[in-house]
Amino acid sequence: MLFSLEALQADYGDSLILYYGTKTKPGIIVIDGGPSGIFGDVLKPRLAAVKAKISKDEPLPLSMVMVSHLDDDHVNGVLSLVSELADKAENNEAADWSMKNIWFNSFDDIIGNIQIPAIAAIPASVAAADVSKIPGLENADESIAAVIASTGQGRKLRDLAEQLAVSVNNPFKKLAAGKSNLVRSDLGGKKSAITWEKMKITVLHPNEKRLNELQKQWDKDLKTAKAKGDPKIMMASLTNTDKSPFNLSSIVCLVELSGKKILLTGDARSDDVLEGLSLNKLLDKKGKIHVDILKLPHHGSIRNAGPDFYKQVSADHYVISANGKFDNPDKELLDLLAENISSGTIHFTNQTGEKGLKKKLDAFAAKLKKNKSKVKLDYRKDKKPSVVINLLDKLPF
Repeated sequence: MLFSLEALQADYGDSLILYYGTKTKPGIIVIDGGPSGIFGDVLKPRLAAVKAKISKDEPLPLSMVMVSHLDDDHVNGVLSLVSELADKAENNEAADWSMKNIWFNSFDDIIGNIQIPAIAAIPASVAAADVSKIPGLENADESIAAVIASTGQGRKLRDLAEQLAVSVNNPFKKLAAGKSNLVRSDLGGKKSAITWEKMKITVLHPNEKRLNELQKQWDKDLKTAKAKGDPKIMMASLTNTDKSPFNLSSIVCLVELSGKKILLTGDARSDDVLEGLSLNKLLDKKGKIHVDILKLPHHGSIRNAGPDFYKQVSADHYVISANGKFDNPDKELLDLLAENISSGTIHFTNQTGEKGLKKKLDAFAAKLKKNKSKVKLDYRKDKKPSVVINLLDKLPF
């Protein structure tokens, strides 16, 4: 039985492949596709290598493709993957893979199918830096600007999914009449767990209650903006870091098989992850949970890690996908890990990269050694496309 997580070299983004089931006919879920260039350089060749081993002349079956967060460093490669599939279909050419389902929450759906002209006009190729040129968004937070820049990609992805007749966000139902079906956690942990073939997937975030509240607030803000003739009211809502819909967009889920657990966090904030765990009654009496694999939120950014998160959430394996860009992983985050985890292995997709990444990681290793820590460090080998963590049988390809 397979239950393995592969973290591809995705530069400063995320691109993961989850394998489960039998060695000859494994279930395969692609989670994010990294920023520009990663699909062609890493993800596509890796899928081709797997296809050569298990499906040969037939398309490689992907049971699901998931976009955890509509930011270019997550969605770009997925958009390329789906676009290539659509091109093959349009030209009546044999596809290299097949895709049954896709999970992603688009910007328009998160806010309740209300399109803001300035946002709707953003093309799929816009850069995050261009967002500051939109009136009302001059002071947008860097992470929020990046997601706004990706709204066109999300819209295009939704259109391609409809064109291919791929199931979108199955089995989630519409929040209400006239609304879309969003991947989310239901209230109070009820009906949150989904049986996905042989796996159990519990969506922890976004939260249905918060999504409903958000959409009601957006409806109210929209009416106020129209009444006052001031579209900047909506822009202010976009850039409010605590209440922005972008902080509600990362899909967080706990995936379980044969007693093993993988916690996938996207770019979510740690308080949202903990809230989801609590609502789904997954924390013990001390408010803690131990998982086999934890994919660290937001590439090891300190901004997504509360002081107690790594005291409450521990793992045998920690995964950090980053190459130093935007200072990820942060020195402060590495210090927090050194102080709060006492065992396990931390896997890095890159040992060298931007902004002195190697020097930072060497200093981290030295600190662990000085503290006589039992934590082990694992780095992706230069000639390998990824790091692989096998929780059951070893991946045969």
